[in-house]
Amino acid sequence: MRVIIVGGGMAGLVLAGGLARRGVAPVVLERSPAGTVVPGPIMLPFQAYEPLSDLGIMDHVRRDGDPVPPFQGDDPVAYGIGREYLLERLREDIDVRYGSTVSGLRTDGDRVVGVRVDGTAGTIEMESDLVVGADGTLSPVRTMAGFPAEVYPFDTGAMSWRSPVRAKEAFAIHFLPDGRQVTLLTWPGGTAGSWQIPHPEGGADEALAPGFDAYRRSFARMLPAAAEALEAASPDDWFYRSGQGVRCDVWWRPGVALIGEALHAFNPEAGIGSGLGMGDAQALAIAVANNPDDADAVCREWEHWRRPAVAPYLAMGSQAVRVVRGGEPRPEETWPPSAGGPAA
Repeated sequence: MRVIIVGGGMAGLVLAGGLARRGVAPVVLERSPAGTVVPGPIMLPFQAYEPLSDLGIMDHVRRDGDPVPPFQGDDPVAYGIGREYLLERLREDIDVRYGSTVSGLRTDGDRVVGVRVDGTAGTIEMESDLVVGADGTLSPVRTMAGFPAEVYPFDTGAMSWRSPVRAKEAFAIHFLPDGRQVTLLTWPGGTAGSWQIPHPEGGADEALAPGFDAYRRSFARMLPAAAEALEAASPDDWFYRSGQGVRCDVWWRPGVALIGEALHAFNPEAGIGSGLGMGDAQALAIAVANNPDDADAVCREWEHWRRPAVAPYLAMGSQAVRVVRGGEPRPEETWPPSAGGPAA
């Protein structure tokens, strides 16, 4: 079966590796240029363990990642690991064509039969039995295929930071009175932290206005384990993040399917998005192996088994991980932080 995967992120690469392991040689089209490095860590949730074990990568994660308690049997609930570390292992022996932007889907009646690709050598057309959109929340494949989707802004933003120093705790979380989170995560490259905040009307400029010193004082008061790592960070390591969620109830049409954040995207506070995307990918690779000559049978089988597995997470969403404490916030919990706030 000729499979074209649009998007060389984690979900797309797990699908590519799962197909290769089962005797199918997919092509991955990635619009970023070769050599692009994705910085920082990912909190890899337990939902990713089976797909990565299938590819022989989970042993690397266990060896090199920072375990996030609590433990379930022999494994923690998650690992802190570098994004680029994981991507490098997923790319091994995969045909990834960088600098390739899919600008159109080729059709024959109602069926998608290939893609039009703009790259450094011009525009080419590629034939396929199945195109898989693994191209993120704003998925061009989803738009070109005409899949109706709800795309919505997250109800919070986040003030985040990175430090080259590893905190003494692998993971820590502090819940604010309204359920927003303040978190830190270590990985072999250092520590990352995040404070969920209401969306500022002025965007990143307004969010950054209080200054890094006021921010880190308040952050360290809430999570003392972060203090040493924060001291090693600078304002250049501090940034505002906002994002969008996705819910798409149509998973496929003849010749094209969606996986990962093109299909369902959650607020990062839920800590499950990457794992669910990898699970989508593994299930689709198995369905291809079971139906090597019938792309529609692949998609029917995949949706039949995968949709019930994802449904509980879609029903709960990010709200399921919030702990609403109530009451008035303490001084260090107030956003924006005061420049004259308490010292750590």
